[in-house]
Amino acid sequence: MSSFFTLPASQRKRKREDRAGAPSKKRGVDADKDSGAKRGGKPRQREESISGSDLDEDEESIASGVSDEESGSESDEGETAADRRLKLAERYLENVREEVDDYGFDAAEIDRDLIAERLKEDVDEFKGRVYRQIASDLSFSTASHSFFRADTQSTTSIAVHAPYVYTVSKDKTLIKWELATPSHAATTTTGAQNGSSKRPPRPQRKKPKQVRFVRGLQKIAESSEEQGHTKNILSVAVSPSGKFVATGGEDDKLIIWDAATLTPTKTFTHHRDSVSGLAFARHISTMSSGEQLFSGSFDRTIKTWSVSTSGHAYVETLFGHQDHISSLAAMAFDQCVSVGARDRTARVWKVVDESQLIFRGGSSKTSYKESNIDCVAPLPPDHFVTGSDSGAISLWSVHKKKPLYTVPLAHGLDPLPPLDELSAEVDPNTAASNARHLRRTPRWITALATVPGTDIVLSGSWDGWIRAWKVSEDKKSIIPLGPIGGDSTEPDTPSRQLKETLAFDNPDQMAVDVTTDQKTEDAKDESEPLVKGVINDIAVFERRVETAKSSQSKSKSKSSEPEPKGLCIVAAVGKEHRFGRWKCYANNYFEGATSDGRNGAVVFEVPFINGNPQSK
Repeated sequence: MSSFFTLPASQRKRKREDRAGAPSKKRGVDADKDSGAKRGGKPRQREESISGSDLDEDEESIASGVSDEESGSESDEGETAADRRLKLAERYLENVREEVDDYGFDAAEIDRDLIAERLKEDVDEFKGRVYRQIASDLSFSTASHSFFRADTQSTTSIAVHAPYVYTVSKDKTLIKWELATPSHAATTTTGAQNGSSKRPPRPQRKKPKQVRFVRGLQKIAESSEEQGHTKNILSVAVSPSGKFVATGGEDDKLIIWDAATLTPTKTFTHHRDSVSGLAFARHISTMSSGEQLFSGSFDRTIKTWSVSTSGHAYVETLFGHQDHISSLAAMAFDQCVSVGARDRTARVWKVVDESQLIFRGGSSKTSYKESNIDCVAPLPPDHFVTGSDSGAISLWSVHKKKPLYTVPLAHGLDPLPPLDELSAEVDPNTAASNARHLRRTPRWITALATVPGTDIVLSGSWDGWIRAWKVSEDKKSIIPLGPIGGDSTEPDTPSRQLKETLAFDNPDQMAVDVTTDQKTEDAKDESEPLVKGVINDIAVFERRVETAKSSQSKSKSKSSEPEPKGLCIVAAVGKEHRFGRWKCYANNYFEGATSDGRNGAVVFEVPFINGNPQSK
């Protein structure tokens, strides 16, 4: 009589009928066990015959495990190792969610705050895959504002890295400010459970607080040498990490500062003329050892730099512009866009490919022609906007040489000055006859800013307003949203100015009779400006709720409220234009406006209409 131990090894092996369709090739632990059984069949038989009791216990445990698996899921047969790992991960996440639900936390909120998901959102937003339509959900007309300043001259540029703001001015001053956190709660309820009455909230700081102040040359303790600017500072930029601040001025210097202490760490003198624009790449690449900085100059060149804690270094020079570079911005890593003032071109630079795309302006639908393109702002990855001295804002695509859409006279026209300033004639009729061919001049765009990944464009001039614009969903047009902090239905709108300009284009209506009635009508059209000065630069960032802090606050106190969402807009204001004294705020003729203007900066806090954005 044959037994289990006397059968040959080929007949003793147990086979399952349902394994017929399974692949014959095995990997991992199962394959090692089978190969070991084949290599040492006789020793295994001897061990089994000697220790039969241990074998029985093992077989019982394995059989129970198999029966449990078969009872839990009949589809485990033929699973790969990856499928089993995926199933284990799903079971683990289910257990975690159950535990979180038991403790009272919101599992969906915790899942949204996972690091991997946040990183994916940042990458998608950086590459332009995410395009959020939030401009219509923001309440620009109800934005709160606060003006802040130091005893300086005209503020020429501004940079922001929340919660800090950096301003530079024409008196060689660099100032670091700390922004105040806005509060959307009018009153707070204390002791509501005890039936006590409402108490007024504690007064909160609205204006930014000055943290550091640096002016002129600074002596370095380590080397005992002096570093700093000796002329007007024209531009400033802060690195994405917030560790470094770069400034450029009329002394042809590019200086890298330590953001914490505002101590100059390195001074570059590679440019041969004023450094007019600075921009850091928004993301740090793994291919380089530092953060990438672009600098534009009046010497018609763009230079790239590597800024890091181990050291700062010059990288490359880009040539192509035929006039002063008035503004530049970073599109993506190793890509930037710049405008060349009187050469009326915008250029997209691809540093890695050593190529550039040239976009020529100069055309206009009205009689006001472009002489300079002064401002540029990016809309990654393939679009950007420019502003010119004709008052036009143009939307461009890297796939088309002509602008996709142009808004003429975006900030309107300057009112005509009084007759006694236009002419020295005593007779008003003679003075009016001499000035009959005069027409109002456009307010050119002095500052532009965008919020990458969204449809928001901000523009500034010297009309006293920062205006908001919305890029259409197909990115082919620009829609006006009105001034920030003002009524969107104010009478002096760009559409009205465009009608007046088209009337001027008619030769029969070129004559302008500058009379008292005309001046009165112009004064009525011009509303009281909110910002009395020239907008030299705009910086903006999006305020977001920190879920980690809010979850902690929920666990401690139910009455605590998270930080409100919205936009924080900071603008540099000055009596003069940042590049010179040929345009002063005193040249405006608003009714009741002072000729002095103001030097400093202004902060706007723009909330969402319903507290949260409708579209993401």
